[in-house]
Formats: sequence, structure tokens, C-alpha cells
Amino acid sequence: MNTKKTSQKQPIRVTLLLFLTAMAFLVTISGCFQGKPVHRYTLTPATEAIRTAATPTSQSAPQHTELIVIGPVKLTSYLDQSRIIKRQGTTTINSAADQQWAGELSEMISNSLIAELGIQLHPVSIHAYPMSTPLTHGKRVALDILRFEGTESHTATIEARWTIFDLENRVIIASHSTLLHIPATDDSYEALITALSTGLAQLGKEIAASFP
Repeated sequence: MNTKKTSQKQPIRVTLLLFLTAMAFLVTISGCFQGKPVHRYTLTPATEAIRTAATPTSQSAPQHTELIVIGPVKLTSYLDQSRIIKRQGTTTINSAADQQWAGELSEMISNSLIAELGIQLHPVSIHAYPMSTPLTHGKRVALDILRFEGTESHTATIEARWTIFDLENRVIIASHSTLLHIPATDDSYEALITALSTGLAQLGKEIAASFP
């Protein structure tokens, strides 16, 4: 009778052992196939040296005391995603799942331009679009971002169309297209983001220079 009980337990032990072995194997291979850790980036402000050099002197600075609103900042469709874009050749777009923006790109671009125009047009009140109150006076800068990417030649490219509106008189003050190519120090994403940030500072200077 004891022999019969032992023979009945044996298949159960074998099945349990096989189950545990299979589970251990699945845990092992799942660890092997886990994705790379995701690196997230924000646009960086201009360095203090660049900001100091860019700030107009008190003798020559235009005194803009009215309201300026930045936005909307519209991204072309392939840029409207979390992944950072690198262009290969003229028609191929590459994006890595582990290299992403830390937030909405349009919002970061808007914030960078607000900071730069604040330097260039000081003193001025600058806000992001939309505002909670109706806009009846001041100026608004609307932007279409067509390119905001890296290239094979370790270069950051920014292409934008932008328009300055006079809200009170309902007229266009200026409307331009800007294409910038900013060399990056190497092929890393950190260098690309730094170059794109530098390009945004240059775009901000160009926009500021168009204000009357």
C-alpha cells in the first residue's frame, strides 16, 4: 500500500518540477528581451555667456512694454511624437524608441522661445498661447515647425514659418521662413539636443528683430 502511494506522488513531483523549471526559464528569457532603458531629453536654455551677449544694452534696447503671446506652435505630423527624429538622406526618417522627448515638443519649443524673446525684448510681458482671457491687444507670434531634427552630418536642422500679428489692429506685422543648420559637437543625442537648443535661440533672436 505504501508503494502505491509513492508511485502516485511521483508524477506530481515530476510535473511540479517541470513547471518550476519552465517558469524559471521564462523569467530568464524575459529579462534578456527587455527593451533598452528610455532616455528622455529637454531643450536646454542658452548658456549665461550667450544670454549676456544676446541681451541688448540699456542704451539700445527697444522698450517693449506690451503683451506678447507665443503660439500656437504647430508641428508637422512626423515631428508630433515623443521620439527624437534623425534624418538619413533626403527622404528617410529614423527614430529610436529609447531616445525620446521628456514632454510635448511643441510646449518645450514655446517655452524656449518665450525665454529668448524675454531676453531680447526686455522689459516685456510674454505668455504662451492660448491665454485664459480674450486677446484684444498686443502681439502674437504663430509658428509652424517643419523640421526639428538631426542629420547624418552631425548637424541639427530647424525649419520654421512664423508670423507676427498685431492683435489690436488685426494686421500682420511680419511673416518669414527660417532655415537653420547648427553643427553638433558629435553624433550623440545630447549633442543634438544642445544644437537644437542653440538653433531655437537663434530663431528667437530673428523673431525679436522683426518687432517694430
